Amino acid sequence: MAARTLKNFIQHYFHKQGSWLALILCSFYSTAYSQLSIQSPVNNQVMQRDTAGFATLPVTAYARFPYIKIKASLTPIEGNVYQPKEWLFEEDQLLQGFLTNSFKLKTGWYKLTLTGYTDLGITDSVTVPRVGVGEVFLIAGNSNAMGLPGLGSKDASDNVVSFNAVNKTLNAENITVAPDGPMPLPTFSPLKKDHAIFPSGEVSWYWAELGDMLSKKWHVPVLFFNAAWAAANAENYADTSSGKDALNIYVGKTWPNRQPYSNIVNAIRYLTSQTGIRAIFWSHGENDGQLKVTEDDYFNDIKTLIENSRKDTGYNIPWFIAQNSASNQLKGIYQPVLNAQARLAAIKNFNTFKGPYLDTIQMPRPSSEHFENITGGIQGLTLAATAWNRVLPDSLLKKVIPTLPGFDIHTGITPARLFPGATFQLPYFFSGDLAEKTEIQAELHRNDGNYVATVGKGITSPIQINIPETLENGSYKVRLSATKPVLPGNATDSFYVNRIYDRIEFVNKIAARLIGDNIHISWLLANDPTLTNIILQKTTDGVNYADLQTFAEPQNQSQVYRYTDQNLGEKAIFYRLRLEHQNAKVTYSTVVTIFQNGGPEALTAFPNPTFSEPNQQFYLKSKTGNPLQCALFDMTGKEHPIYISDREVIGLTVVKPQYRLPTGTYILRIQDGSEIETRRILFR
Repeated sequence: MAARTLKNFIQHYFHKQGSWLALILCSFYSTAYSQLSIQSPVNNQVMQRDTAGFATLPVTAYARFPYIKIKASLTPIEGNVYQPKEWLFEEDQLLQGFLTNSFKLKTGWYKLTLTGYTDLGITDSVTVPRVGVGEVFLIAGNSNAMGLPGLGSKDASDNVVSFNAVNKTLNAENITVAPDGPMPLPTFSPLKKDHAIFPSGEVSWYWAELGDMLSKKWHVPVLFFNAAWAAANAENYADTSSGKDALNIYVGKTWPNRQPYSNIVNAIRYLTSQTGIRAIFWSHGENDGQLKVTEDDYFNDIKTLIENSRKDTGYNIPWFIAQNSASNQLKGIYQPVLNAQARLAAIKNFNTFKGPYLDTIQMPRPSSEHFENITGGIQGLTLAATAWNRVLPDSLLKKVIPTLPGFDIHTGITPARLFPGATFQLPYFFSGDLAEKTEIQAELHRNDGNYVATVGKGITSPIQINIPETLENGSYKVRLSATKPVLPGNATDSFYVNRIYDRIEFVNKIAARLIGDNIHISWLLANDPTLTNIILQKTTDGVNYADLQTFAEPQNQSQVYRYTDQNLGEKAIFYRLRLEHQNAKVTYSTVVTIFQNGGPEALTAFPNPTFSEPNQQFYLKSKTGNPLQCALFDMTGKEHPIYISDREVIGLTVVKPQYRLPTGTYILRIQDGSEIETRRILFR
């Protein structure tokens, strides 16, 4: 931060304006800079139970304050009759700020709470409201399994959840396009009628109704994924599972990226491998009935699909094969496809099972040529769900052995700010049966969860992360995944990449608390092998930083620190860390601020007038705590580009022109949530 602008602010607001009435601490501390965070599990996540009704729930969390004790509690909720679970994290994990454990839980919903206890008599806590142990299914097939809008889909209860997104688009040539690569970071929510079922399901379809039937029958949460693909026939699935792109015969062009097969195998690799899965529900055959494929061709094509999906993923997941062949075009059943489906379900030791017979449902089909819940008429979706429910009796839970995660990967602490081309070391920990020398792959994801690039590989912790030199400015996360078989761990918290930086900020988070007569500064430092000294510094005049204490560098691991400073009543206090490295480089952390007996008014720019040295920057404080949006205009109405950051001084937004502006008066337009205000700024 510029010394002159800080000094001017302090003089202007405290010496000229006099004392203020209220004590203001930046609300940022209790929101974005909270002291505890849970990286895994995510809300509404469901883990597949084993045949005895148990599942293992991996927990990864970060602590940014040196707690004397952190307790994890899993409390049964929503009618769950089983006992709560508690766990105290080990002392070395508290020191590193990197918390990991795995809980064995019985069927039902739980609330996960982490509580941190301090030696100051205060506690911090963070909660994941709902995590479940129940049943997980992946749907595959054609459009009558995928689902279409406007045909009577229903809401499910809160016990049935999905990842409400799709990974596909329809291009100008009427071809569905979806990537072949790591899946996004999932989020989960109760399945509503217009919700998608990732990666391909467009609505809740009859799966919402089936989910409720299974949830009521088995007293479990239910999670669905849906990789079904419109217009895909058996040959398309066999071709794409064998390395080819498939032809959409209705459009006359190929689907790229080995779709529809890629969505099936990538859903297994990146989604169900982490949650576990009971079975794949295969509902397909109408297209092939219309094409009059032979029994052997359909049988061989789908057998190839199943075999290749198991070979390519490493997971021998059970498949339920529904019997479908009828359509309005065919005007009846097509026995060769039905025979092939029956043969697939009957192969000895092939881990396939007989699904429902769907050819008698709602025939002839409505004009949509799909199942449909018709208002005042036949409830085709409900009938299809009921047919599936009938072939899933309680006795099947012992016979159909679910596929469960063999191990868990817990991803560690990242730096806070980086630049394109930067590298850093990311530690990880695994629990369970991870084979020795298993390769771990680091995947970079945008903050919205979508995959960007693979940024590192290794067989031991830590893994070197290589930020691409061409990466766009923005917020990102890293997820570590095992590669053989693919099984992802948790994603890190967000870090920020921007080309304006030339150094890495290894301080993951820094915060300050005013408690009684003391100010407690705490920070979590990511692994930095070149670090030699950590010096906490303080200023009250914006010019002269004084060293408070020097701390030893951590030994190739993350670490939590704290310093207690006596509160002498200064009206403005700024703390930062000076980080000294082996290569003689010096970096500084984000500045953390405390204003006492008042502070800057929200949305009031300071210093104002601002100065040409060093870079005409000024500061704003949000009313809402949300990021501000600003635009700067001269008196003729011309807009001038500005740089805005809420990352350099915690609780304040830094604004500065991208090029030097002439002396004069300018108009600053500020948007804080839905509120818009303007301010005059004088540059001298």
